[in-house]
Amino acid sequence: MAACAGLQPRDLLTSASEALAAFKRHHAPAQAELFLAAERRLSLEDGAGTGRSIVNQGETLEAMARVSWDARQGLLTAPVGDAGALSLLLERAARQATPGRASPLPALPVQSEPQRASGPPLLQPERAARRMKHFIDAAVPQGGVVQAALLTQVSTWRALVRASGERRARTEWREELFVRCETPRGAVVDAVAFPETAEDDAVITPLRRRLAEAVEALTGPAQPLDCELPLVLRPAVAAPLAAGLIWLLRGDVAAATPALARAVGRKLFPSVLSVVDDSNHPTATRRVSMDDEGLSTDALRLVEAGVLRGFLHASDTASRLGAPPNGRGFRIALSPPSPEAVNPFLVPGASAVLPAHYTELVARVETFTTMPRPGTVTLVAGGWEVRDGRRVRRVAPVELELPVLETFRALRGVGTDLTFFPTAEGCGTPTLVFPPLLSGARGGQAAR
Repeated sequence: MAACAGLQPRDLLTSASEALAAFKRHHAPAQAELFLAAERRLSLEDGAGTGRSIVNQGETLEAMARVSWDARQGLLTAPVGDAGALSLLLERAARQATPGRASPLPALPVQSEPQRASGPPLLQPERAARRMKHFIDAAVPQGGVVQAALLTQVSTWRALVRASGERRARTEWREELFVRCETPRGAVVDAVAFPETAEDDAVITPLRRRLAEAVEALTGPAQPLDCELPLVLRPAVAAPLAAGLIWLLRGDVAAATPALARAVGRKLFPSVLSVVDDSNHPTATRRVSMDDEGLSTDALRLVEAGVLRGFLHASDTASRLGAPPNGRGFRIALSPPSPEAVNPFLVPGASAVLPAHYTELVARVETFTTMPRPGTVTLVAGGWEVRDGRRVRRVAPVELELPVLETFRALRGVGTDLTFFPTAEGCGTPTLVFPPLLSGARGGQAAR
């Protein structure tokens, strides 16, 4: 077990248990827990034609104390320099407790076997350098100019320790490559995740194909699109729209939208739409066995054949909506647990059904944000006009402003080409087929 930020995981867990036992003796009948997070991070940035790269590595170790009574709750987060600081963190959280509804601590499932106190996996800078070189040598399309390429490795260890004596721990490894490629009509940003057992070519080849298709679509003569044609969004364009739908399916969003919360069990969408969050999907971006509240991340069916089945829940949002927690409580920057998907995706269809004539958008041009207003996704994308299965002319980039619920209610079909995108919060989507949605769209915005 390699120490992280100077501390061993086993020693930290022991100190956390001792600090909580002492706190409980002095503050009964309080509930108390310590959440520990150790992280190693590496970033390798290619010099974009200079032949040089920049490497940064670092380690952090932080803890969050959460203490609660029936009418008070205290939360406090701080870096951990030594294990003895945990007792002080608990006492400070108790002193800063404020009146209000205390978030419940969900019951933890029974462990099938004891957990080992292994820390975050070690970083692999040599592998990162090899993968970056392979990408630059093999994946940059002809005519494309790479402005930036960034490979990141993030290794985390997270542990939850309670005053009751229960504790849970997990590790996670993520390695992702992001690239920004310049074209005559704007920049394209794409990314891939490297599963631990995948071969480099199996991951990089699809990225190369997407970049090449984007460069082809955004280079050369282009004409305004025909707003009367059905719209086909290929996965690279559909991904932000899918991410917008996943955002709507979070428990905190549902709690703030009573009409949406009451719609569970109703058919909100066409039968072609099903949405699943599966922590074990073989081609997805993450592998997480439990959330930051110690609950199992079992597969969730959020939408089934158009019927809304439920939401992503942390224990707090589940309590607010009267639903059971479902293992999606994660802490962002050690904030209190909030709902977050693991590997959400729109379920692909059995076969691709396309109209005879349509506008096919294959390349999304980089924009500042894809959701400037809650519930509305904005995209700039280019592609082709397709007639009888043949691309007949290039379409100038068009700006789309799509209200998520209304857009998915108009969904006509899904393809078979499911793809996951780190650039869209890890969401996966196949090709999506819609009726004409562009009567108010503005063409050519990305070329200005």
